[in-house]
Amino acid sequence: MKAVLSLFTIALAFSIASCQKVINIDLNTKEPKVVIEGEVTDDTTVVQYIRITQSVNFSASNSFPAVSGAVVTIKDNMGDSFLMKEGNPGFYQNAALKGYPGRTYYLTVVAGGKTYTASSTMPAKVLLDSITVGTLGFGPGNNVIITPVFHDPMGRGNCYRFKLYDNTKVSSDLYVFDDQAVDGAVNNQPLFTSDKDMKFDKGDTAAVKMMCISQPVFDYFFSLSQNTGGPNESASPANPLTNINGATLGYFSAHTVEVKKVVIR
Repeated sequence: MKAVLSLFTIALAFSIASCQKVINIDLNTKEPKVVIEGEVTDDTTVVQYIRITQSVNFSASNSFPAVSGAVVTIKDNMGDSFLMKEGNPGFYQNAALKGYPGRTYYLTVVAGGKTYTASSTMPAKVLLDSITVGTLGFGPGNNVIITPVFHDPMGRGNCYRFKLYDNTKVSSDLYVFDDQAVDGAVNNQPLFTSDKDMKFDKGDTAAVKMMCISQPVFDYFFSLSQNTGGPNESASPANPLTNINGATLGYFSAHTVEVKKVVIR
């Protein structure tokens, strides 16, 4: 994954790097680690799932062996409980699980004789008003830039993650914002892309998925960008700041989702 952050997030790196704790690990360890990637969203069009795999050496291919036979449950602070059943190997899901802003979700995974736990509170939804299309007057290659337009609520603490699409292709870039530079204002920070396959030709449909995420999840993706070649890359690779107890790799996120599309003209 190649990581690209917005311009204000690049500037933010200097302030965050001084206060975040990054734990160095041996990325070429022979002992595989359990990797848990879990999301609960307010998107009612998809089935919520938890993915469980095993890590591979840093120099190996990005083919991660599935972990089957785990016991996975998700509960919320309203007393609801959901047993996540394995479908495809390593994917655990429950069609009855729906996410709601303001609720806290608790994940428990029992795999390989070990128990992993995490919690995440879904933030209030910030509406994605629109997306705009612009161009850069300099630089090589495709100069189309896409900007998500939204009004950040007054009061610090809002965090966002974005995914960028060109027709059906999703960018390999990684975008995370917080509201340090945009608190209480309208966002005008574009999503620059370094993905050579994102052409945005005339007639293409560009789309942005906006996710309102919690601070621990922001910390995870921000620290992940330190290892993936982005402008905030760390000199010494380290594991991202997971919010899963008992694990060194992975994350659990309860977040809102909204998608806007625009045709390139």
